[in-house]
Amino acid sequence: MRKEGEGDVLLRETRTGLDGGMEAKAMELADSDGGLPVQVRPMAPGDEAALGELLALVAAELGSALSARMLWRPWFLLLLGCGFAVLAASSHSLLLPLLVLALLLAVGRPALAQVWALYVRQDMSLGLGVPGATDFRFWVAEDTDGNVVGMVGVSGIGKSGDGELELRSLVVNPEHRGHGVGRALCQAALAFARGCPGCRVMVLDTHMLHSPAQRLFSSLGFHPGPACLQPTLSGFLADLPVTRYHYALTGNNTEEHSPADEE
Repeated sequence: MRKEGEGDVLLRETRTGLDGGMEAKAMELADSDGGLPVQVRPMAPGDEAALGELLALVAAELGSALSARMLWRPWFLLLLGCGFAVLAASSHSLLLPLLVLALLLAVGRPALAQVWALYVRQDMSLGLGVPGATDFRFWVAEDTDGNVVGMVGVSGIGKSGDGELELRSLVVNPEHRGHGVGRALCQAALAFARGCPGCRVMVLDTHMLHSPAQRLFSSLGFHPGPACLQPTLSGFLADLPVTRYHYALTGNNTEEHSPADEE
C-alpha cells in the first residue's frame, strides 16, 4: 500500500451501523490541492431532491453523447440518405430536401438527446427513494457547504444464490471530477460489500463513453470481461458495447495504481 503524503488523497473513516449490523463508511477526503474537501456518507432522507438534480445533469450529458453517437450509425445515415433521395426525386430540387434534413437534424438531435437522457436517468434512478427497496444501498458525497456532488449505489443485497452485488449509478458533478470523489464513493461501496454475509464478488457494467470511470475501476482492482452489445433496442440503436467488470471481495489485491481519477 502506498504511504499517505502531502499530495495524496486523505481518508478518515468512521463506521456506522446499517440494518442488522451491516456497516457503511463515512469518509472525509481532500483533493491533492486541498481545495475540495468532500464527505462521503450513506444516503439520508432529504437527499432525494439534490440527487434528482445531479442525475438530471449527468443524464443530460450522457444523453447528448449517445444521440451524437447514434447520428453516425450506418443505419441512421442510410435512413437519411434514402429520405434525401425520395425528397429530391419527388420535388425535382436539391434545396427542399437539404432544408428538410437540416430542420430534422436541428430539431431531432435535441429531442433525441432528451429521450436518451430520460432513459439514462431512469436506469440510474432504479431503486432510489423506493419504499421497501431493501436490496439497494446508496451513498452520497457532499462538499463543505452541504451540496451533494456525487452518488453511488449497490444492488442485489440480500439476494441468495450467487453471492454477487452490483455497483451502479456512480455519478459525480462535472465540476468535482478529477479530485478523488468517484474513488471515495467506490471505496465506501466496497467497504459495505465486504461486510455483507455471503458476498463474494462485486460487478458493474460500463461502456466506452465511461472510459475515465473504467480507468478508475481498473485502479481499484476491478477486472474487465469481454465487451458485448446489449441485447436491447437501445443497445442496437446506439451500437454501444458494454463491459462487465468483476471485483473479488476475497483474495483481491486492492492496491491503488493511480492517485487520481476522472470521476
